[in-house]
Amino acid sequence: MKRIALLIGFCFNFVAAFAQIEADFSFVSEEDNRLIKESDSGKFFVASGDTSRIIFLNDEAFYYRLLSKNKKVLAEGNFSNEGEKFYREGKWNEYYEDGKIKNTGHYYKNYPMGLWQRFYPNGKLKSLINYAIVENGANYFCMSGSFQEFFENGQIKTSGFYKATIDDKSKDTVIVEDPVSGRKFQKIEKGKNPHPEKFGTWEYFSESGELLKKEEFQ
Repeated sequence: MKRIALLIGFCFNFVAAFAQIEADFSFVSEEDNRLIKESDSGKFFVASGDTSRIIFLNDEAFYYRLLSKNKKVLAEGNFSNEGEKFYREGKWNEYYEDGKIKNTGHYYKNYPMGLWQRFYPNGKLKSLINYAIVENGANYFCMSGSFQEFFENGQIKTSGFYKATIDDKSKDTVIVEDPVSGRKFQKIEKGKNPHPEKFGTWEYFSESGELLKKEEFQ
């Protein structure tokens, strides 16, 4: 039986912030997730972390869906593989229980890439966030570019820009895997992983549209 495993990377310092955007994969492997049934279109498994949810997996088309206990689609997208390593890949969507879009964006080998959009339950845009690749001996992914937040009534709340900054004095804990044994362990890396830093003009508005504050960052 082919083993399917998703590797979660921690190559940026703002994991907690990104966790609000990241669509839930909830699948470890065909050995670790209990098979419920199999059809011509794919296989259904019990989701990891929340057994009330169901995973639909088509490993021929590399297509995934996360279903609620009421069989509503909560997340869907494609994935890719390199040997036994599998990653979120391409366009991913996350939904509220009523079917309205919650988050949408693209992944590259399990990392966010390009523009990500978040939405309120009423369908109004909540935020626009950009992610980019930063080269520093290897490829790292970091929030970089324009950033906007909105009130639930659609009014702009915050507007500004981030740049990816590498601090030589910084230390980051990353998860690495031994290529021989496959064992995963934590490793401390210094001055490699970028973090988002504000630059340029940042503006902050009230819910009525009044400009409350403006900041300049070098």
